[in-house]
Amino acid sequence: MSALLLLVRAGAPAAACLQLATSAVTRPRRAMAQYHTEERGQPCSHNYRLFFNIDDVKKFKPGYLEATLNWFRLYKVPDGKPENQFAFNGEFKNKAFALEVVKSTHQCWKALLMKKCNGGTINCTNVQISDSPFRCTQEEARSLVESVSSSPNKESNNEEQVWHFLGK
Repeated sequence: MSALLLLVRAGAPAAACLQLATSAVTRPRRAMAQYHTEERGQPCSHNYRLFFNIDDVKKFKPGYLEATLNWFRLYKVPDGKPENQFAFNGEFKNKAFALEVVKSTHQCWKALLMKKCNGGTINCTNVQISDSPFRCTQEEARSLVESVSSSPNKESNNEEQVWHFLGK
């Protein structure tokens, strides 16, 4: 069984996609992640089968996680903003932790759409969740989107793109 998830990367020449494959064999196996680009159809890394958890990234790509964290810490600085701060003092978490966050977030989302918690000002209107009290018809959704998009943000049209570079 395989699923294909498109990952749109802004500024990339082609969108990247992630293919998750599991074995048809009855014994449990690890899922393999294969990264491809739409243009070439080739793995972005020849070592893609080596990465199953955060420790594998540390082992096979030393310095990669730290460089990524450093980029996310500093990328807003050229605009005069402060450095970003990270939860857990920037400590990388493992696969089990990430899966628990996804599971917990999904439970909160389901509670929100079923009106089992107070969503405050969050608009939960949807056309997909059949037993949600916020469900609406396709026509109602279309008119809602059109009413919001009829007043474009004038500031966004006047912004000009500025590039900044940090020295090493």
